[in-house]
Amino acid sequence: MSSSTTLRKPLGIRATPKEHKLITQAAKREHRSVNSFVLSAALNAAQSKSASSMRMRTPEEVDAALRHAQELMRPFRQAGHSMVDELIAERRAEAERE
Repeated sequence: MSSSTTLRKPLGIRATPKEHKLITQAAKREHRSVNSFVLSAALNAAQSKSASSMRMRTPEEVDAALRHAQELMRPFRQAGHSMVDELIAERRAEAERE
């Protein structure tokens, strides 16, 4: 996008003096303005997060994750005892106390 068509909007971030100093020093090391440095870092973080978190999991991956979670919880199971029922009872007791 050329500079004549660039739409500018302030982002309005707040930083502590310590954070500001750290960011300013990092921007200077890269020979950039603070605005350019912060915008570049924010865009990189947003792009890397959205690319990895937007991927849909396959049914096989979901099943594998569920089996893994069940394996982790297996040592805590007790025959004839429902952890779900216990949690619901605790929540109801807590609600009654409020």
